[in-house]
Amino acid sequence: MSEARIERLLSDLSELRSYIFINVDKLQSAVQQSELSTKGALNSLEFRLEAILQANLDTFWLLMCSILVFLMQAGFMCLESGLTRRKSSINVALKNLADFGIAVVTFWAFGFGLMYGASYSGLVGTKYFLFFTNVAGYQTYFVFQAMFVATAATIISGAVAERLKFFSYVIITFFTSGIIYPLVGHWIWAFDFSNPAKKFGWLGKLGFIDFAGASVVHSVGGWVALSVLLIVGPRTGRFRKGEEGKKTFQGSNTPMAALGALILWFGWFGFNGGANLAMDLRIPLILINTFMAASAGLISSSIMGIIVMKKPEPMFMITGPIAGLVSITASCAFVSPANAIIIGAIAGILSGSFLVILEKLKIDDVVNAIPVHLICGIWGTLAIAIFGDMEKMGIEISRSQQLYVQLIGIVSIGAFCFISSYIIFYIVNYFYPLRVSKINEELGLNIAEHNAST
Repeated sequence: MSEARIERLLSDLSELRSYIFINVDKLQSAVQQSELSTKGALNSLEFRLEAILQANLDTFWLLMCSILVFLMQAGFMCLESGLTRRKSSINVALKNLADFGIAVVTFWAFGFGLMYGASYSGLVGTKYFLFFTNVAGYQTYFVFQAMFVATAATIISGAVAERLKFFSYVIITFFTSGIIYPLVGHWIWAFDFSNPAKKFGWLGKLGFIDFAGASVVHSVGGWVALSVLLIVGPRTGRFRKGEEGKKTFQGSNTPMAALGALILWFGWFGFNGGANLAMDLRIPLILINTFMAASAGLISSSIMGIIVMKKPEPMFMITGPIAGLVSITASCAFVSPANAIIIGAIAGILSGSFLVILEKLKIDDVVNAIPVHLICGIWGTLAIAIFGDMEKMGIEISRSQQLYVQLIGIVSIGAFCFISSYIIFYIVNYFYPLRVSKINEELGLNIAEHNAST
């Protein structure tokens, strides 16, 4: 073989080796890129699966909490029926049954739109009327909020029991659930569904905080109940003219009232837990604070009952835990269990104190709704600025500034709810008397209104 051919062969071999090395490098690079791409796809898929799982878990949690809040309606029925006299207990039970249906349908028709629709100047919503959506998350949120509006409405029925016409209460429920409650809710809770951190309502933008509805639900119901109480007056014979004394009306079934308080206590885990809108690590603290505040309210109110009545008085014991529950509603996600006990204990004392004060003022609140829901709702709204963890609340202002914001909210909500409801129902009462006749009241609303008896 000639030297020229050998050199050419060696040159060809060298080129072949270079070609092989180049293509091996390309192949290795392609394999590495493929591995990275596959890993990225797997990571992306894992992230999506986690997000889907969390979304489904959040939906399931909120639906379970909605069921618990619905169960509170049964608690209110037992509580109010047990604390009213036997001759009107059926009437109160039927009002609790009716107000749920009326409140939910009214809220669906236009209340949800007024509360969560696109905001007009931070005052009122302007869309989502006759609410309908195919999005499961929005459907779940509506269900939960519908349970809340029913709670606000049913607070009123117990306060004005034994003297209000059934259809009068239907009118009150319609205005409360369709107008008053949604407007206040818009001020505080309305947000952009595409960006939940963006608040619509003027109080929400101001920094007002009410985690689960101490003001939005309980104070609203309390203010409306107070206005109706002042319009219709006390039950016949409850207070003697010209005398300091009072006549005590015995409820029909104290054990049933106590059962109602326990059902409310149980349902409140859904009330506060569902307000978190997600199943996350905040839930255990929320539930701990809920039952600690209720327990403290029970103890402090019972002690006060012993001091005032010289014995463990049933009304103080039954309403004490509910007072504690109302008071912790605004701050259950932002305070420690120790502070929850303090908040609940003070609420029990406030509830017992205002029970006595209302009797001095001759305001006849059958189930102690004003002290429990209104007064303790106000206290709970203030307590969040006093005891709340500023970092958990995500605010950068001082406690005194937050307290000022909370006071603005309390005064604004109180003025709007009381004045608007008083004017509306005063006018309604002028044309259609809200109260039953004295004869029907003495006969009892079971027979007079429903032709029913126990």
